[in-house]
Amino acid sequence: MNIVIEILGISSLGFIFSSVLTPMLPQKIKVKPFTCESCLSWWFAIGYFNIEFGILAIIPAAICYVVASLIWKL
Repeated sequence: MNIVIEILGISSLGFIFSSVLTPMLPQKIKVKPFTCESCLSWWFAIGYFNIEFGILAIIPAAICYVVASLIWKL
């Protein structure tokens, strides 16, 4: 249950950062990982879950990617 909450939190965090903070960035920094909700959630999740799971962090990061896409479509 704890990992589900972490996945939802990281996906939401990536969505909020990309939709709120990206318009405030300078034009040179507006590149793909910062402008895409799913991509930013993926990188946040890889960084966070790598501490817990090591190389297996790819699995929850992929789930975060999908959840962030679903949040964006809502």
